[in-house]
Amino acid sequence: MKINLILFFLCITAILSSCDRINPVDKGHPEYFDKIIQHGDSLVISNYHKASKYLDSAYNAFPKASKFDFTRKYKSLAENNTNTEQSMVYIDSALAILEKQIKSHPEELFSAYNIKANLYADKDDYDNAFKYFYNAKVLSEKISLDNGMKGFINMSIGNVLFKQKKYNEALGYFRTSIGYYQKTTAKPFISFGKIQSNLNSIGLCYERLNKPDSATIAYQNALAYVNSVDKKFAKHLSYINAARGVIYGNIASNYVRLKEYQKAEAAFIKSLELDKIYLEDILFNQIKLAQLYLNTGRKEEAADLINTIRNRTDSLSKPSKEVNLRFSALVWNYYEDAGNVPQAYKAYKAYHKLKDSADLVDSQIKSKDINKEFIKYAQTQEIDVLKKKDELKTVYLIFALSLTLLSALVIFLIWRNYRITRKNNKSLKVLNAKISDHNLLMEKTLEALEQSQEENTHMMQVVAHDMRTPIAGVIGLTSLMLEENDLTEDQREIISMINTSGADTLNFINDLLQVQYNKSNLIKEPVEMHTLLKYCITLLDSKAKEKNQELKISTIPIEINISREKIWRVMSNLISNAIKFSPHGTTINIVMEEKPLSILIAVKDNGIGIPPEIAEKLFAMNADVQRQGTDGEKSFGLGLAISKQIIEAHNGSIWFESIPGFGTTFFVELPITEN
Repeated sequence: MKINLILFFLCITAILSSCDRINPVDKGHPEYFDKIIQHGDSLVISNYHKASKYLDSAYNAFPKASKFDFTRKYKSLAENNTNTEQSMVYIDSALAILEKQIKSHPEELFSAYNIKANLYADKDDYDNAFKYFYNAKVLSEKISLDNGMKGFINMSIGNVLFKQKKYNEALGYFRTSIGYYQKTTAKPFISFGKIQSNLNSIGLCYERLNKPDSATIAYQNALAYVNSVDKKFAKHLSYINAARGVIYGNIASNYVRLKEYQKAEAAFIKSLELDKIYLEDILFNQIKLAQLYLNTGRKEEAADLINTIRNRTDSLSKPSKEVNLRFSALVWNYYEDAGNVPQAYKAYKAYHKLKDSADLVDSQIKSKDINKEFIKYAQTQEIDVLKKKDELKTVYLIFALSLTLLSALVIFLIWRNYRITRKNNKSLKVLNAKISDHNLLMEKTLEALEQSQEENTHMMQVVAHDMRTPIAGVIGLTSLMLEENDLTEDQREIISMINTSGADTLNFINDLLQVQYNKSNLIKEPVEMHTLLKYCITLLDSKAKEKNQELKISTIPIEINISREKIWRVMSNLISNAIKFSPHGTTINIVMEEKPLSILIAVKDNGIGIPPEIAEKLFAMNADVQRQGTDGEKSFGLGLAISKQIIEAHNGSIWFESIPGFGTTFFVELPITEN
């Protein structure tokens, strides 16, 4: 229970501490990418595909680019791509990264919101456009914007108001945007593009407000501004010429409104000569020029230009709705003027279908008020914030209740454990007293048992010692009788049995005399182990030859401190067992090798092996492990138990490895030094 509580508290601590964690700051690599993005921005205005390839190549050459580094690339490609859907993919990729790093890169997020708002405005999706303009506005109130960003947001709102035909309001935003861009020193070529675009938009506003004179002045100001930067941005001449072309096209439209057709035609032609980049503006100016040819009775020139426009629109993947609308009106006017009623009617239907769709979009656009939309989004956001606060309060309340219940549970458990502990302490005191009494009784009992064991052992050794002499006499007497030649077969067999039984009994008595002793009784001396092993083999060689067995020895000369008689008895017992449990004609190997701190002696036979049921209790003193040898030799089962006692008294180890039916190897390891 205590462990569970500790784990619970650790989990709570981890959760609370994780609430304060923020995403690691991704600063990117401005030292590398600032110049890359700046050059890409200058390229993307005039040649989008070239800029895209350049940015891809530059980013591939820098394998450690971070997520933030990629947002800069995505924004650049999204802002200037004519394919709105592709731009949406780029800006969504940038926002997915930047919205997670709002604290470290708020300016970049602000810029991305504006780009996405403009993309929605280009798609006439003003609900979403205003939503992202509002996100940008809210963010702008929390951060300090530079002049470039302030110019960008004012220009974006001005463009939306222009589409809503709120030209007077749009004028104010365009002028404000110019003021901000004139103050900024960063990205001068980008600022130039924005200023000339704002100047051009001001002229368009005056033109739509039916103020042609003011429009002319605005267009002249725009043209003068563009002409003033020829030398400064000489490497971007194609873009500067395209900007001039757009302005000349607008000047031409203003001349048409003033019915100065010759000036209008010259301006249109000048526009088409200069602008080789902006396909939409090129198409608009070609359509306006073709309409001018129709209005001035130049039908063949109009027809040629219509065919050129048709081929160009067919080559575009998706011409804008306004291009299609104006071209349909031109074709309708052309066929109507030519008296081709069927084609004129077909073009008329196409025009009005597009016109109805455009009018519907215009009506939806006009119904939107950016200030009211901002208020609506502010209210919606406030409601969302309140909901989140309520949800958070609910979570806090549940958490507080959980902590309260947990605290109550902990207090209860502490109180209960305290009571149990007091009760247990009393029980333990009583139990300790009983255990103390029991221990005293056990100590007295053990002392009595030890004394009794010593007396029994002494008695057994006295009896065994006293029995050795008469039994040895019996063995000696029966041995002499067996040498007599006048014994009958029955007599010889009976005397032989008495002799064998006496020898077995003497061996058993010798084993009994070895059962009880301790380390303190060991008398150690320096002994040459290879000599001791050879002596054992010499004594047992005749016994092995009775079974036609061969004893092989491999030793090294080494001297260690042991009880000669005890270790001789262990080795004799192991070799004797190997002879006893091996069949006729086999070889028994005795190998001794030196290890860093000990010697290892192995006695390996090829005998009957040791079955698992005996192996587990082979060294036990009281276990019934008696087995007959391969020739019926008797075993008392005490030799290995006594051997284990002797080896352990020498701080050594004894063990065996055996495969039943394939033989056994006994290992004895003895330390070289006393330590």
